[in-house]
Amino acid sequence: MSRRFTYIYDTFCGWCRGAHPTIAALIESGAEVEMLHLHLFQGANAHRMADGFGKVALAHDKRVAGLSGQDFDQRYVDQVLQSPTEVLDSTFTAWAAGLVHDHGPATEVALAHNLQNQRYIDGVSAQNRSAVEAAIIRFGVTAALEEGAQTAGQSAARARATLASLNLRGVPQLILEENGQRSALSIADFYKSPTAVTALAS
Repeated sequence: MSRRFTYIYDTFCGWCRGAHPTIAALIESGAEVEMLHLHLFQGANAHRMADGFGKVALAHDKRVAGLSGQDFDQRYVDQVLQSPTEVLDSTFTAWAAGLVHDHGPATEVALAHNLQNQRYIDGVSAQNRSAVEAAIIRFGVTAALEEGAQTAGQSAARARATLASLNLRGVPQLILEENGQRSALSIADFYKSPTAVTALAS
């Protein structure tokens, strides 16, 4: 029996923040996990908070916090959700994910969590390129962010193709492949007990 997992995410998806402990536990268990950054928030999906998306995001984030226990600090509400200029664009974080993708899933999920803490705890803007650059340096990457664009594009394309093949939409998505068959798993089932996911890898 052969089992492998694909995790499709966007760094700045609040529900992906909620999923972090589950995915981290799965990776730490030694399971074969491929991380694919969807780069959902770009172009027409790069939402301006002041246009009403801030209120929508706040409602979702409160649900995420209640279900998963993950923190969303008041600084995030004040400096990001209520900012008159903030735009939810995950391009810099997608490029960062591209730069560390070949370092393995443990590094990629750790970087995503670091960047999520910057946003959801410290209230750092998605437009703060220097904050993302500082994060990747801490993970031993000195390349320019743009050098991750090609890999980021490839990951996003694979993520979209995978979602389409299973008739799925949105993120996060955790997909199990077993003996050539793929199926989507409910991450929400593990919010209260993230380490229970490791039973799937055995």
